[in-house]
Amino acid sequence: MTSIARFLRERWALVVGPLALLAVWELLSRTGVIPETFFPEPTRIIAGITIIADAETGLGIDLMMTVFRLIVTVVLAVLIGVGIGIAITASQWTERGISTVLAFVYPIPGVLFFPFLTFILGRTETAVLLTALVTPLIVMILYTVAGVNSISKTLIEVADNYDCRGARRFFRILVPGALPSIVTGIRISLGFGLIAVIAIEMVGAPSGLGNFLWENWQILRVTDMYVALLCIAVLGLLTTVGFDGVAGRILPWQADAGSTS
Repeated sequence: MTSIARFLRERWALVVGPLALLAVWELLSRTGVIPETFFPEPTRIIAGITIIADAETGLGIDLMMTVFRLIVTVVLAVLIGVGIGIAITASQWTERGISTVLAFVYPIPGVLFFPFLTFILGRTETAVLLTALVTPLIVMILYTVAGVNSISKTLIEVADNYDCRGARRFFRILVPGALPSIVTGIRISLGFGLIAVIAIEMVGAPSGLGNFLWENWQILRVTDMYVALLCIAVLGLLTTVGFDGVAGRILPWQADAGSTS
């Protein structure tokens, strides 16, 4: 079996749901059940994808800005979150204290931090990135702490007996032991990161898919608005599928378990 055939066999279910939804939408719009003005046919929206390469609309640049912000946000969340998550597990006092703070901040939508950050940084790209970083960072810290706490106590005692400390303990015991939970945290952070980036682009960024969607909604350029929405959906799908492929290489035993279950 070729690699393409194997890929289609494993991934066909991913496209069935979206295709069925688009088919129903197309039928309802063409028959006038839903107003075409606000819900144009999906085929017309797909035909409008060419605006991605249109220099005047600038959707291509907005798409690249959103991807750039998402990558920066998730990379910072992983690097900082894993470091903080492992560091606070060094003491029960720090773990309980910081976990309480995180539980207090976590329910607050990340976009609400933007006004406070603008007091300090102004409406800058740094304020946009830091606002988008809040929720993915908290997710990474919580999942890293859970991963470290799931490491076998026997393994920790063996490391203590062999005086495995510092960087050796970090890279050879804690990070590998917490890796399954960290990978799950990254997957969830990607979703939260995309939501946060789009939300902050809608209210505070001068560019990006969220900004493009919001501006076209205000002037009722509906088709272009749906093209931006389609780009966001495809970006989210590619992010999830792409990371699942990477996670399967990082944790091959989990991929094997999933394929045999």
